[in-house]
Amino acid sequence: MNEDERNMILKRSDSGESILGILDTLEQYDIEISHSSAITLLMKGISIQELLTKEGKSLPGVPASVRRAVLILQSVMSDEEILNHCRMKTLYHLLLPETGMTLSDLNLLKNAKVKYSDLEGMTLPMFEKVLDGDRRPDAYHRIMDAYRELEGGEKMDAISMVATTVEVEEEDSLPITEVRRKITRKGLERTFREVVYDRLEDTFSLEGVMKETGEGAAELLELLEEMCHEDLIVRTDDGQYKKRIRTLRTILSSMGPETELLRDRLEEGLTLQEISKKHGIEAREIQIRLRQSFNRIPVTHVKEARRYLQRFERFDIPEYVFMKVFDEPASIHRFLSVRVQPGTEDIKGLYGRLNERQRQAFLKYLSLIATRDGEVMQVTRANVFEHVLWLHAGEAARTMEEWKIVYDDYVEETYKIGVAMRLKSEPRKLTSIASQSESIIPSSGKRFRYYDRSRLTQRRLQRLRGMLRIEPGFYGTNHLFRLEPSLMEELDCHDSDELQYIIRRYVEAANIAVVKQSEIVIGSMEKAEWLKKLIRQHAPIGMGDFQSLIEERFGLSPASVRQSIRRELPDYLSPDGTLGESMSLLTKKEAAWFSRRLTKEIYTYEELEETFPHIEQFSSRYLNGGALEKVGFINQGGLILRAVHGNAESYFESILSQEELFTVPDSHVYKSSSFRRIVKRMEDKQNLFRFDASTYISIARLKKVGVNKGLIKTLIKQMLEIVIRSGEDYFTFSSIRADIDSPILELGMEDIFFEELIRTQKRVGFIRTARGDIFYIGRDKRTIGRLLLDLLPDRGGIDIDMMREDILKKFRLNLDRTTVIKNIRGRGGYFSPETEMLYKNKEMFLDSIFESR
Repeated sequence: MNEDERNMILKRSDSGESILGILDTLEQYDIEISHSSAITLLMKGISIQELLTKEGKSLPGVPASVRRAVLILQSVMSDEEILNHCRMKTLYHLLLPETGMTLSDLNLLKNAKVKYSDLEGMTLPMFEKVLDGDRRPDAYHRIMDAYRELEGGEKMDAISMVATTVEVEEEDSLPITEVRRKITRKGLERTFREVVYDRLEDTFSLEGVMKETGEGAAELLELLEEMCHEDLIVRTDDGQYKKRIRTLRTILSSMGPETELLRDRLEEGLTLQEISKKHGIEAREIQIRLRQSFNRIPVTHVKEARRYLQRFERFDIPEYVFMKVFDEPASIHRFLSVRVQPGTEDIKGLYGRLNERQRQAFLKYLSLIATRDGEVMQVTRANVFEHVLWLHAGEAARTMEEWKIVYDDYVEETYKIGVAMRLKSEPRKLTSIASQSESIIPSSGKRFRYYDRSRLTQRRLQRLRGMLRIEPGFYGTNHLFRLEPSLMEELDCHDSDELQYIIRRYVEAANIAVVKQSEIVIGSMEKAEWLKKLIRQHAPIGMGDFQSLIEERFGLSPASVRQSIRRELPDYLSPDGTLGESMSLLTKKEAAWFSRRLTKEIYTYEELEETFPHIEQFSSRYLNGGALEKVGFINQGGLILRAVHGNAESYFESILSQEELFTVPDSHVYKSSSFRRIVKRMEDKQNLFRFDASTYISIARLKKVGVNKGLIKTLIKQMLEIVIRSGEDYFTFSSIRADIDSPILELGMEDIFFEELIRTQKRVGFIRTARGDIFYIGRDKRTIGRLLLDLLPDRGGIDIDMMREDILKKFRLNLDRTTVIKNIRGRGGYFSPETEMLYKNKEMFLDSIFESR
């Protein structure tokens, strides 16, 4: 590297354009970027400001490791915070000057936990003390020469070298020169201000200072007198010393010529470059003067700093949270950030130390929620929804549409607009949350309410189990609910749906199970066998009388009983409606006639009934077990299947595996839960793939052209890597197709095949459209409205027709104006008919009008 290149790199580094300033920060996240990579980027003219943009990440010459590092860093801090880090010097900057400093010297400092700022005034004895007595004078001189060159100073001359290398073991063993006396005095004052002052109690003695510093009384008395003149301490009547506690504003007003620089940094929040431009002073000089000024202010001398010191040292408190929660100016947080090492504990632990007003601000500005158990956690739809129901715990159950209104009102009033928009949800999503919550109970009429689980004591659950020790059989929950009203009241169980929920979730018994909505089985038996036993006990009996008997004894609805008998026990029902002994009513001639007409392998029960409406008593005579057995068929839960197949799922799996391309027939058979279940199972195992809207392709066909599961998994991984690398929030298969390198693309598959592959990834969400899916990385459910809002610019607006053209070009989605306006307004966005512009919110629209005037 020649001198011109080195000067250019030093200049760009001083202006905060280099990633050198974040190398040590990246190490905290176990990300290593070499020093040479940072230098190479500077020599190519690529700055950190460019790397933070989407375009910069794709610039040629940027290593993948750097792109990944910047993406990770952006996920944990804002761009401004990253730039602030880059504007500060770190130990890595010491490698820039030509002083012979090596990476070993750098690692020596890092292992000793020495920071760049610690090098100011560092003497050789101090250096060796930091290294636990390891004598490394050559390394010390290389390091300090680099430091002085970076700070605009001279290299160490002979006098200063002696002053920093001579160790004084006894005060009288060396001649006291004027130079040495000043160095010693300055070092003592600095040690007192930066270290000793904060260690001392608020009231202290001379002996206490002597113990902390190891210095003699004469030197310390002179120092303490000077500190009294500077209003740092005051002397008490009994000869003690007391710390002078003042507000930060008062202290800043008395700092002499550096006051304006300190105010610019702390109160105005100006960067070093902005202060440099304002005063016409080099940024390096500003940095040195500010550091020296800060070091002159002990932390426990500042009233506000003392108030928040313990919390600041313990918790990781962002500046904006500090201001909002404690109602303090940003200058206090900035001062503490310079003088104190911030804590690393989760900020949520701060909640218990706040008063009520501070807690409300804390929850709002950090988007947190305090649960009824006192736990503080990040807000999600689930915990906020539970919290809302808890707030209305004493009220009646509501439908999910009614709860949505209450829930949306709460999040609008409690959280910032961006968080509120993210939390809002549709009734269907809230219903899903309720089904997984242990604090929300479903009530009759598709209503829900908060449920206090503390009502479920062991004694009450034991009583409930005792209540269920009754005659084995299938019971309606309405019947069970009426058995013990007092127990229902103790359990806070309001209706039969709530009782069914409690039994299903909290009654652990092998012989008790919820079999369907409003029905519970007690005992181990099939419903058909149970009904068959009851029929035999009371036969012959008419269907109506049997239904009434079951309703009275077990609480089952007549319709449920009739449906079960017709489907499962048709051979027990005679043509005249009498229930009796099992019978087969088909003659050989009738069986032969029926067999000739069963040309397909599988039917639905309803399909056969509709096919033969002209035959009297067809269901009871032809679809009973005996009749079906005569013609080689079986009844499988409503599906009439040729007996050789065993069961419906085995049949479906067989034809899906055998057929290379399977088009789903337009039949009720293929709309059954059995078919959907086997398709889902085969898709999860990647044995079956959706080719288009109604066609599936098997792995057998793909294997013939050299495609196996490993190649498919590689393709899926490649597609996701392309998306993550692009940095785009939304994508379609067509938008990434050009970047994919896979032989599978050459097979001529429809886009829906590749969309199905992407959809198998749990971390990928999708928005259905008529022209295909629009994907995004995330598990939250998004809509077209959310997509449109996210595509709007963060500042200003965009012409509605221009946005429609962009969407058409990128996603092949042609949205009319009305649809765009309606969906954006539905998500809190704004449309101006006068300007034909769309904005993220109305405030942004008003700001644009103000700026244009």
